[in-house]
Amino acid sequence: MPKAISPDSVFVYCDRDGDGRLTKEEFLRALRTAGAVPTNEDLEEVCRSFSNTPDLASFRAALEVLRPRRPTPKVLAERLGGLAQDGLVDADALCFITTNFGEILKEDEVAELMRLAEPDKDGNVDVAKLAQRLLSTAQPDRPLKKLSSSILGETF
Repeated sequence: MPKAISPDSVFVYCDRDGDGRLTKEEFLRALRTAGAVPTNEDLEEVCRSFSNTPDLASFRAALEVLRPRRPTPKVLAERLGGLAQDGLVDADALCFITTNFGEILKEDEVAELMRLAEPDKDGNVDVAKLAQRLLSTAQPDRPLKKLSSSILGETF
């Protein structure tokens, strides 16, 4: 497993203009990159508490609030379970949902999701396995974190 990236490094990387503050979009990207999986409500809460344009200290504080809220694979599987029957969801339905609801995935993100979903010969995805893969992917700011944020923060 790759070495964890420090919050300070994440902040510097995401602060595109180097002004010492993150825009709301940069803030969300930084939170995800640093290992948080905020729902829409979580993001709004930390923006109210720590600013829509946090500095490094506020980013660290928000991260400390959100990291413990990171869902377990079981929780994510339960959320996906609403889309599933007998623990399976149709891969085409999953693609439709991820490209039409919540935080929309791009074509390359959907392709990565389907690679990780590993649909069976009938086109079904095991939601428990998918949830495990979504949350165990170690690479920062992958579409998987975007998807898990959307699933946890949106109602379909």
